[in-house]
Amino acid sequence: DKKQNAQQQRSRGGGGRGQKQQSKPQEPVEDARRVALRAATILSVLPHPEADSLLVCEVDCGDKGDDGGTQPRTVVAGLAGKIPAEDLVGQKVVTVTNLKPAKMRGIMSTAMLLAASDESDEKVELLKVPESVPNGELLQFEGKEPSQPDEMLKSKGALKAWERVKACLQSSKDGDAIYVSAEEAFRMTSSAGPIKTETLREAVIQ
Repeated sequence: DKKQNAQQQRSRGGGGRGQKQQSKPQEPVEDARRVALRAATILSVLPHPEADSLLVCEVDCGDKGDDGGTQPRTVVAGLAGKIPAEDLVGQKVVTVTNLKPAKMRGIMSTAMLLAASDESDEKVELLKVPESVPNGELLQFEGKEPSQPDEMLKSKGALKAWERVKACLQSSKDGDAIYVSAEEAFRMTSSAGPIKTETLREAVIQ
């Protein structure tokens, strides 16, 4: 009976080695792996009706509707006057897709475009993703464990994690998009190779 009771206790997770295994704390996911950086294609761009500095983009981030068709996201971006709207359409870009949606001058923005900029913020370039990468692909940081993004970064702690990640993003002297942590650089990469800037080197990415 004692033996049977011990077996039942272990099967319920109580007592003995089973309990120790269950109570082992999970390692927290590091900041860089909590952010959903996904490949996407800009489908269309229109001026924001209420703000000269903003553009309203329809972006294919890989989301599918109930019918299996593409379900684009609306992204409001402060790129007016920085990059001609016609140059944006068709570009394969990097989006952040798990930030809390935010209303920008009356229009809800449901993702964010990542771009590099010079010190004066006059020259801005969206990050370039190899054309063969499918929309929705979760990008990774070379040398790190696979990303495990939060469903949505909406709590204060989660938003602080995103702010810390953003502060560590830049372009290298070779034009690679990198995450710099403890003086070590990790390249942002896709199934078809690294993510790059067009011309900006050692520039801020945000």
